[in-house]
Amino acid sequence: MKKYSILIVVLVVFFGGVHLTLAADIYLGASNSEVRVGSTLTSVVYINSSDKTINSAEGVITFPTDILSVESISLGGSIFSIWVEQPSFSNSTGIISFNGGVPNPGFIGNNGSVIRINFKAKKTGVANLAFTGASVYANDGLGTDVTAGRRGLSIEVVPVQQVEVIQENPIPQLISSVTTLQITSPTHPNQELWYKDSGPIFRWKVPAGVDAIQTGIDNNTSGSMRVIYSPAINEKSVKDLKEGIWYFKVRARKNGNWSPISTYITRIDSTPPKNNVVTFSYYDDKKVLNISADILDEVSGLDYYEIYINDSLIKKVASADFVNGNYSVVVNTPGDNRVKLVAVDRAGNSVESLGSFQTTAAPEKILPITSTDRQLLVTIGSLSVSAAYFVIVIILISLILVIGAFKLGRHYNKVHNRLKMRTTLTKGDNAKVLFLLKKRLEKHLEILQRTRHNRVLSKEEKEIKEAIEGDLDEVDKAIEEQEQEQE
Repeated sequence: MKKYSILIVVLVVFFGGVHLTLAADIYLGASNSEVRVGSTLTSVVYINSSDKTINSAEGVITFPTDILSVESISLGGSIFSIWVEQPSFSNSTGIISFNGGVPNPGFIGNNGSVIRINFKAKKTGVANLAFTGASVYANDGLGTDVTAGRRGLSIEVVPVQQVEVIQENPIPQLISSVTTLQITSPTHPNQELWYKDSGPIFRWKVPAGVDAIQTGIDNNTSGSMRVIYSPAINEKSVKDLKEGIWYFKVRARKNGNWSPISTYITRIDSTPPKNNVVTFSYYDDKKVLNISADILDEVSGLDYYEIYINDSLIKKVASADFVNGNYSVVVNTPGDNRVKLVAVDRAGNSVESLGSFQTTAAPEKILPITSTDRQLLVTIGSLSVSAAYFVIVIILISLILVIGAFKLGRHYNKVHNRLKMRTTLTKGDNAKVLFLLKKRLEKHLEILQRTRHNRVLSKEEKEIKEAIEGDLDEVDKAIEEQEQEQE
């Protein structure tokens, strides 16, 4: 009986829905699992939650303090914007901790960056980074723990690469009498920018009397310089550098004295951004295209996005404007449409994503953002016309109304004059004349009443209307007098 009870518990645990809530993994990743002594390496805490929306996570990470030390923690590109506990670290205890979250609607997707940890390698060995505690919580109003797995990372620290010494001479104490060399680079001219090229070239001018040049290149400013070139060289090319920030150093020797060290920074990123998941959702009622992009670039970082509709560039968007990876743009082109999103990192590497959508919107030509020859359109219902044509039509209608009012005034004067002439007719004809005149005046008054419903009457039209109403009153009195005389 006890065996059956255990079986029932197992079935409840595995088939009762518990495993359906465990939908999020938290893990450590790095662009390289090997680093040299004295160099730096960045590790990222990621969350995978492809089928469950989460809103917070917390964790504690341990690392060996004799092999690694933490230089800094960065929140750049993090999916979290709220921090219950700001990320912190201790190089004495070897502990990193964090506790953050994201407001509604939460986060769902893969490779969501939480924090970036910048380590420096202190000595050779294997450094194991591990979660001693970490939890991911669902955005369900209950804070349900949906952690499915926790995965650490191993980093191997290797010795500094030995560089062949062309000439091994004891380096005399630095004497500043030799001019500092000015370094330039034809391949990487700006030290603040990132470049795709992994083979930079460095140049400098050799002062008169210099008999030797010493160079070195590594991932930190304090790296050693071991290679001496004698006679002196004025150019150095380096091939196949790995991605990251490099510091090229050079100094000159003259009369046995060495100049101060000159340093030139080179930033290399030759890998396109990583395209995880990109979705395009079009809302036809609002004419809005929503783009959700899970695209990462771990080296130089994303710079901007380009949005193309039917092969025309309609928007260039800074990466910071893609809030939590989402961006919306108004699009109103008829029928089937093609959309392309191009993500570009700071080195110019790019990756594109394609999609399509359909809209029932009225035709509206979408021009590239570089166009300087756009026409202003006026939309009336489903019809779009040039603003110039629209103004011309309005002017023509106004002229027609003015001419019509003028003619109506002339017609009224004629009727008024006829009324005066008819007063000389015999009494027998008066009743008939008055009746016809009343009908004519009522017709004109009706025209003015309809005009007033469509627009505001002009001053002249108002005066005509008041005159007609006065004449109608006179005609009614005359008709009444005729009827009394006949009785």
